[in-house]
Amino acid sequence: MIEKDFAHEIPRRFESAPGPPDELHARLATAIAETPTPQWPLRHRLALVACALPGALAITLLGRHALFGRSVLRADLPSLPPEQLALELALIALLTAGTTAVAVRPGPAGFGSAARLLGATSLATAPTFLVFALLFPLQSADPEAVLASARLHPFGLPCMAVAAIVGAFALGALSWALRHAVPVSARLRGAALGAASGAWAGLALVIHCPASALLHVLASHVAPIAVFTVLGVLVAPAFVRP
Repeated sequence: MIEKDFAHEIPRRFESAPGPPDELHARLATAIAETPTPQWPLRHRLALVACALPGALAITLLGRHALFGRSVLRADLPSLPPEQLALELALIALLTAGTTAVAVRPGPAGFGSAARLLGATSLATAPTFLVFALLFPLQSADPEAVLASARLHPFGLPCMAVAAIVGAFALGALSWALRHAVPVSARLRGAALGAASGAWAGLALVIHCPASALLHVLASHVAPIAVFTVLGVLVAPAFVRP
């Protein structure tokens, strides 16, 4: 009797396993039919956003210059060692581009990056940015540049405003680009989108702000990345789910 039941539970060799019920096929077909067709293909939206993000960064810094007279580029730029400046800019740019690529890539099957990669990227972006800032700090030896940096707000409130504008635009643009295009792991994808948005804000501040004080960097350069990661989890899934 036991052998009979055991043989009944295991499919015979070359016998097909039971397929999904017809109800599941009907539900999937209904969901696909009800999902609105985007006016622009995904690759076109991603290309547009890839061009718009650097433009939004530049417009934000130019707007601050027009309103408050702050230089678009960091004030200590002429006195910084060129090799060190190029290294940090390259590292931050690679971090930003890499995080963005992980967050938006559709993947070979259209399901995007793997859930583990999305989660690891979301958690690692802010600490990696901080490590770059601590290991390769951009500090000028010019007395005037040092004095100007010392007069900056200790918590970097103006930098927080710049980070908020750039990060909010980036999160909105990336979520729009992936609208109705994420069938799985929407929350993890939202976290990665938020981390990428915060990385764009951090890149803007590396270009614009000469501060090297740890409190300033933590409060206004690194913390926004963590904040936008959380915002991505809360906001983005509603836009990117089919």
